[in-house]
Amino acid sequence: MTSAIPESELVRKVFTLRLMDLPPNVFETKRSMLRWFCLSFGLLSENESRSTILDVLDAFFSLQLSKKVSPTTKELLSHLKASERKIDEKLLRYHLKRLIDVGLVERRKGKLSFAADPRSDRADIVAGFNHNIGLPVQNSVQSVSVVLGKLAEKYSK
Repeated sequence: MTSAIPESELVRKVFTLRLMDLPPNVFETKRSMLRWFCLSFGLLSENESRSTILDVLDAFFSLQLSKKVSPTTKELLSHLKASERKIDEKLLRYHLKRLIDVGLVERRKGKLSFAADPRSDRADIVAGFNHNIGLPVQNSVQSVSVVLGKLAEKYSK
């Protein structure tokens, strides 16, 4: 019988952030920016050839930002199929769950949208990212720094 690690209940979210170069050619196409974002945000692994998450995010950006629609999962699936991107509903739901779990996307009354900053315009995805991802990451770094300082004190005695 395996027992849970007692500290596991303290974990609220897991972020994977990679420190990456940002060369000018990243900005040449939407696809290269999506790939860079997914790689830096841990949604893709280095040298990963699968691109489903890129297709999902591309469709989501298109509906949310270009068409000003907060889609349902079914509408997102229809949009993907209309743009000839092969993805089954189970895989789409998997990627959406990942985006929701990390705090990039939220679901309200069945509609999906980028997670917003409650103090900013809901359409400001950068403010939403900074609030839902940036602040928790900063808080985590601060907590790690405090513990590291306390460790240094304990070991110096």
